[in-house]
Amino acid sequence: LTDARPVPDAPCSVLFWSGGKDSYLAYRALQRDGVENLVLLTTFDARSRIIAQQEFAITQVVEQAEHLGVSLIGVPLHPGGEYLDHIAPALDLVPRAERLCFGDLHLEHIRDWRVEAFGGDARTNAIELSFPLWQVPYADLLADFEASGATSTISAVAADLPRVAIGDVFNRDLIARLPEGVDPFGENGEFHTRSSFG
Repeated sequence: LTDARPVPDAPCSVLFWSGGKDSYLAYRALQRDGVENLVLLTTFDARSRIIAQQEFAITQVVEQAEHLGVSLIGVPLHPGGEYLDHIAPALDLVPRAERLCFGDLHLEHIRDWRVEAFGGDARTNAIELSFPLWQVPYADLLADFEASGATSTISAVAADLPRVAIGDVFNRDLIARLPEGVDPFGENGEFHTRSSFG
């Protein structure tokens, strides 16, 4: 699945895109770094066409890519398949991919898995891995999100998390009412978001 905008015939950075606030903040960070040729890559369930964890349809990510004016590759995931066996053929659609970019904030085990998985696979180990938001203070990320003019709403929430509901807007007020010990950005899976623009 690709949208109508073709993949640039130039060295590209591929941003793994969930459609939520973290991937959008990574997009903004890459823009500030002067990245011109950016391709979004989103995985989704092949049967339901829903993005795992974020819990919204791939069609909404297509709309996001169209709004941002960037290329999008959608990768359907089938039960039982190995993750990289789905991702590597999709990356063949970006023959000049030079960086794989992720919106990870601070979870060491997730970053370590990416480094091991992509770095240990002959199909992807020549491509640089980039983590443009890594260890950036939450105050800076929140200020950047507010300055962007985008909106993120809660698209999924853990069953045992009080005071937060699907459809709530992610902002300072929501963070302030989170129970003690809950990550302000939901990085431990407490909640997920969907971003909208304009």
